[in-house]
Amino acid sequence: MIKWLCSLSCAAAGSHLASISMKRICFGLLLLYIAVYLLPLGCRSLAIPDEMRYGEIAREMLASGDFVTPRLNGLRYFEKPAGGHVLNAASMAAFGETNFAVRLMSALAAGLSAWGLFALLKRRLGLETAALAALIFLTCGEMMVIGTFSVLDSMVSGFITLSLCCCYAALDAAGKKRAGWLALSGAFAGGAFLVKGFIAVAVPVVVVVPYLLLRRQWKQLFIVPWIPLAAALAVALPWCLAIADREPDFWRYFFWEEHVRRFFSQGEAQHAHSFWYFFPVLIAGAIPWAFIAPLPLRDLVRRRRREPLVQFALCWLVAPLLFFSASSGKLATYILPCFAPFALLLALALADRSEEGGENRSLLVGSSIFATILATAMVGLLVVGGLCFLEVLPPLDAHFTLKFCGALAGLALAVWLALSGRGNRQKTVRLGLSAAVLSITFATCIPTEVSQAFGLQGFLESERSRIEPDTILVGVPRTAHSLCYVYKRDDVYLFRRAGELTYGVSYPEAAHRLLDMPDLERLLLQRGGRRVVLAMKSSQGVRIKAELPMPDYEREWLKIWYAVYEPLTENVNNPTTRIAL
Repeated sequence: MIKWLCSLSCAAAGSHLASISMKRICFGLLLLYIAVYLLPLGCRSLAIPDEMRYGEIAREMLASGDFVTPRLNGLRYFEKPAGGHVLNAASMAAFGETNFAVRLMSALAAGLSAWGLFALLKRRLGLETAALAALIFLTCGEMMVIGTFSVLDSMVSGFITLSLCCCYAALDAAGKKRAGWLALSGAFAGGAFLVKGFIAVAVPVVVVVPYLLLRRQWKQLFIVPWIPLAAALAVALPWCLAIADREPDFWRYFFWEEHVRRFFSQGEAQHAHSFWYFFPVLIAGAIPWAFIAPLPLRDLVRRRRREPLVQFALCWLVAPLLFFSASSGKLATYILPCFAPFALLLALALADRSEEGGENRSLLVGSSIFATILATAMVGLLVVGGLCFLEVLPPLDAHFTLKFCGALAGLALAVWLALSGRGNRQKTVRLGLSAAVLSITFATCIPTEVSQAFGLQGFLESERSRIEPDTILVGVPRTAHSLCYVYKRDDVYLFRRAGELTYGVSYPEAAHRLLDMPDLERLLLQRGGRRVVLAMKSSQGVRIKAELPMPDYEREWLKIWYAVYEPLTENVNNPTTRIAL
């Protein structure tokens, strides 16, 4: 892969050589994408809560054949439109109900974003800069994590990136070509809406409007929007009408609760953070490139800030960052659309420095900082591994030794890549490869029992033999989605709190799915010939054990209490006998 990607350094030489280099560069980027984004997708368990949630919604869509109304645990789930869930369901229909299939659409979104960025820049900036931008984008830390993780934000970011790439191509064209690019931009914006709603459509607006004002083309604000709007409506309107007909309360809840209140609420905001939250998130998410970016980007803005593409990329980077910073609720994944313009600007800045000749000190210092961090991580890994081998700490995985050796080798390779290479171009490529190796190492070598988030799927699967089709399952918000997905059920009871399913259990026909303590006691007393399985936090288990009968089987795993109540016998059906127990 290093050999292919290092062809970046000779891409500009001669027409025949350029043709060969084009093939080698594209092949190198494809290899990088496959190795980082596709091959590791099935290597680790689904994480809670997000991956289990989105995997389960898609599974229930396939099981029910209803691709209009999103449901989770058989309950209405109106936090997002159906588009992303339908895409996940299509992946699962093609590749089965596997971890690979649940994550595939996130990975494809990252790949298509890189392709859109490459296609936009190739004709305007040349092959080498376009390929470098794609490399930087694919190896930004947050992109590699979220692109191999099943969340809707990766798909939304992919649609937004493609929409804005097409939009700039339209503003740079005329006639039928311009109309075609605008229509394509609107279609991608419609796709973004179907995945996440109005916020997704707002991002292209907050980018394009400042750009046109900056270019003093304000008259275009009355001309440009109509074709994209028509295309977006053509994509999104059929589902919008279908859900309004089937679920009359959807648009009230979705618009008011999930947009207006989430954006403007202060004290009650979900994931509330300060205004500055996204600035360090962007820097951390851009590692390793954040270590080399400040000075090259400063010089780029000083020299080329009047160029249309640079201005568009700056609006693309800054406007969404400020827009989401104004929201009360914040998650790190919201600013995924900012990494494409970051990669564009940094690639252009590094290309400028390469043309000037001489050693790029920012690249040298940034690579050294990244290598030092990785070397420190190696030392920490050796300490933890030594404590595990000495049995001071429990082993975190049944294959801990193999994963420990793999992680150590991966970190060592990443350090070597970060420090190696001759010349600015090769050092740049190897820095990207160093980050890629780190991502692959994390995906394949993380211990399954390092936390509940990464190991709950495996734990529940180890207890699968206790689950029968008529087993009654009771969970809490922390475990319910996993119980549904692992055991292929959509009828899990919720104990005391419904969490994000609060809206779903508010319907009269679903109210019985939320249990308090008297309800749980009654369920156990009246279970008859059915087994009951409880999966909740250990702290909850400690509190309720005194009020419930002793389970026939129980197990505690990473502060998860798993209890099994076997079917009642004829003798135990007597209430007096039951009280004695």
